[in-house]
Amino acid sequence: MDTGGWGERYAAGSTPWDLGRPHPELLARLGSGALAPPFEGARALVAGAGRGHDAGALAQAGWHVTALELVPALAPDLAQRVGAEGTVVIADALAWRGATDFQLVFEHTFFCALEPELRPRWGELVRSALARDATALLAAVVFPIGKPPQLGGPPFGVESSQLAAALGDGARVLTDEPVQHGVSRRSYPERWLELRVAGLTARRSR
Repeated sequence: MDTGGWGERYAAGSTPWDLGRPHPELLARLGSGALAPPFEGARALVAGAGRGHDAGALAQAGWHVTALELVPALAPDLAQRVGAEGTVVIADALAWRGATDFQLVFEHTFFCALEPELRPRWGELVRSALARDATALLAAVVFPIGKPPQLGGPPFGVESSQLAAALGDGARVLTDEPVQHGVSRRSYPERWLELRVAGLTARRSR
């Protein structure tokens, strides 16, 4: 599988986006119950899951997690972290169309790694994955806020409005605020975003 250089970066340990632990804001919101599964067996999707730190935190909080990752060598780490109730899928996330009944899509380091012209395809993935009901949620750590476009990426500069725009019509922001538990080594601000998408329809054929 062509991993577009990501596999080589993991093999070399050149992974500055990998915190070596779940994002502290995610841990805080899981710990407070604010991001608790709405019912037993509720499913969460983490695309671009990497070594699975965030996916593992969601699994430990009771979510049935699907970890979607491009790099095959990361599958053992992912399987260990999501546990017996979780699922690991090695695939190109932008081409993957799996289940459509996720109550949560969690986004941390995937959107900002994409070339900006690919963001609409991210939106298609999320719209396809979210359950067709009023409670399905996208939750995201949005960063790097305010990074100038001329500096390129990855990570590319991101604003919360760009995630909403990628999701298209019906995206309704519930929360958009600075993280309270950030990562000090990051050079740009981070925000916590939650939104829902009204009027979801059946998956688009490609």
